[in-house]
Amino acid sequence: MTAIRILAADIGGTNARFADAEVDGLSRVRLSEPVIFPTWSDSIDSFDALLEHYSVAKPGGSPDIEDYDALAIAIAGAVSGNRATLPNISWDIDLTVSKPIRNAFLLNDFFAQAHAYLDPVVFDELRLIRPGTGMGPGSILIVGAGTGLGHAAIKSVKGRRVVIGSESGHCTFAFHGKEEREIEASMLARSGKTWLSGDDVVTGSGVALLHEALTGEAVSPAEALVRKSRESATCAYFARFYARTCRNYCLAMYPVEALIISGGIAAKNPHVIESPSFTAEFNDGRAYRHLLERVPLYLNENQALGLRGAAIHAWMELAG
Repeated sequence: MTAIRILAADIGGTNARFADAEVDGLSRVRLSEPVIFPTWSDSIDSFDALLEHYSVAKPGGSPDIEDYDALAIAIAGAVSGNRATLPNISWDIDLTVSKPIRNAFLLNDFFAQAHAYLDPVVFDELRLIRPGTGMGPGSILIVGAGTGLGHAAIKSVKGRRVVIGSESGHCTFAFHGKEEREIEASMLARSGKTWLSGDDVVTGSGVALLHEALTGEAVSPAEALVRKSRESATCAYFARFYARTCRNYCLAMYPVEALIISGGIAAKNPHVIESPSFTAEFNDGRAYRHLLERVPLYLNENQALGLRGAAIHAWMELAG
């Protein structure tokens, strides 16, 4: 079969990535070096403006957008049909209005990334954080904190792998016990919100807000999570909250073959998910502890897997 040429885009809350992809199978995906630039700015105030910026920034000799077989757009937000709501970006996408090419696919970014794991070879590129036997056939789960908090799953249905999206990051985040409720009250007061979601807590802005609630200091997420000789209070609480999010998703999608932790925070701060605080909270499933202790944990440090997954989705749609 002739390879399908796809322009893959991964539009996050901070940066947008575009890559030229040629796909003729799950294990036969060739990606160009991504073109990366800020998702929005004074000059990028809409999806059309974003595409125009790419057209100017793309490498010489690259096809024009309309010359591709398909455009696969992974976005950090909720997708319904041809429309997407982007909670961390000042504009939305509507392909019924802005559709630069006939075969255009709009995907949630973690739904897109999950397609990359349909190729089992990809697991060789991941860092194994904790080995485990897993429970299968079951779900392969992807959870990732960055500008936002993403979730997706690959489930086994009648011998086939099916990708399932989720907006679980926008559900209410549960704080436990007196100390955590004091932290919650401080975060609520500082944020001006009436309740906190996972997207408010287990994200870059969330860790900065957490650090301020604990110390009174306003710092960047990178400064809040800096690795010290001993685990800081900010790292310990953030690791606990991240693990709670992962544990909840594992229980919701049980049985689980593997959990893949993705997103920029873990990739830049692996000590968070390698910490005793993370492990203790993740395993704390009460009657289900023995099941959670069996889940293998992987870390994805490859930010191009969202592009790869978006391209694979488009290829599956077009190849039938």
